[in-house]
Amino acid sequence: MAQKLHPQARRLRTIIVTVPIMGATALVLYERLVLGKPQRTIPRPNKDGVPKESEIPAEGATGKVGGPRAPVL
Repeated sequence: MAQKLHPQARRLRTIIVTVPIMGATALVLYERLVLGKPQRTIPRPNKDGVPKESEIPAEGATGKVGGPRAPVL
Protein backbone atom coordinates (compact mmCIF):
# COMPACT_ATOMS: atom_id res chain seq x y z
CA MET A 1 0.00 0.00 0.00
CA ALA A 2 1.22 3.49 -0.87
CA GLN A 3 2.44 5.83 1.81
CA LYS A 4 0.04 8.69 2.71
CA LEU A 5 0.98 12.10 1.40
CA HIS A 6 1.38 15.17 3.53
CA PRO A 7 -1.61 17.57 3.07
CA GLN A 8 0.55 20.14 1.30
CA ALA A 9 1.85 17.48 -1.10
CA ARG A 10 -1.76 16.42 -1.84
CA ARG A 11 -2.66 20.03 -2.63
CA LEU A 12 0.33 20.35 -4.97
CA ARG A 13 -0.58 17.08 -6.72
CA THR A 14 -4.15 18.33 -7.18
CA ILE A 15 -2.89 21.58 -8.72
CA ILE A 16 -0.50 19.76 -11.06
CA VAL A 17 -3.32 17.51 -12.30
CA THR A 18 -6.12 20.09 -12.61
CA VAL A 19 -4.35 23.10 -14.16
CA PRO A 20 -3.67 21.43 -17.55
CA ILE A 21 -7.25 20.13 -17.68
CA MET A 22 -8.63 23.60 -16.94
CA GLY A 23 -6.30 25.14 -19.54
CA ALA A 24 -7.37 22.72 -22.27
CA THR A 25 -11.04 23.24 -21.42
CA ALA A 26 -10.63 27.02 -21.51
CA LEU A 27 -8.89 26.83 -24.89
CA VAL A 28 -11.68 24.71 -26.42
CA LEU A 29 -14.36 27.03 -25.04
CA TYR A 30 -12.49 30.11 -26.32
CA GLU A 31 -12.21 28.59 -29.80
CA ARG A 32 -15.91 27.74 -29.84
CA LEU A 33 -17.37 30.91 -28.32
CA VAL A 34 -15.01 33.62 -29.56
CA LEU A 35 -13.50 32.24 -32.77
CA GLY A 36 -16.68 30.46 -33.89
CA LYS A 37 -15.19 27.01 -34.34
CA PRO A 38 -18.00 24.39 -34.56
CA GLN A 39 -18.56 21.84 -31.83
CA ARG A 40 -17.12 18.44 -32.68
CA THR A 41 -19.75 15.75 -33.15
CA ILE A 42 -19.66 12.02 -33.69
CA PRO A 43 -21.49 11.08 -36.89
CA ARG A 44 -24.00 8.33 -36.15
CA PRO A 45 -24.49 5.89 -39.02
CA ASN A 46 -28.00 4.77 -39.96
CA LYS A 47 -28.82 1.10 -40.55
CA ASP A 48 -27.00 1.22 -43.93
CA GLY A 49 -23.79 2.28 -42.17
CA VAL A 50 -23.77 5.70 -43.88
CA PRO A 51 -24.14 8.93 -41.87
CA LYS A 52 -27.37 10.85 -42.49
CA GLU A 53 -27.18 14.08 -44.48
CA SER A 54 -28.32 16.11 -41.46
CA GLU A 55 -25.42 14.82 -39.35
CA ILE A 56 -22.70 15.79 -41.81
CA PRO A 57 -21.52 19.33 -40.90
CA ALA A 58 -22.12 21.91 -43.63
CA GLU A 59 -19.18 23.64 -45.28
CA GLY A 60 -18.28 26.73 -43.24
CA ALA A 61 -20.79 25.98 -40.46
CA THR A 62 -19.89 27.88 -37.33
CA GLY A 63 -22.25 26.44 -34.73
CA LYS A 64 -21.74 29.50 -32.49
CA VAL A 65 -23.44 29.40 -29.15
CA GLY A 66 -25.57 32.36 -28.08
CA GLY A 67 -26.14 34.02 -31.44
CA PRO A 68 -24.75 37.40 -32.52
CA ARG A 69 -23.05 39.57 -29.94
CA ALA A 70 -23.81 43.21 -29.30
CA PRO A 71 -20.93 45.62 -29.97
CA VAL A 72 -18.89 46.58 -26.94
CA LEU A 73 -18.70 50.33 -26.38
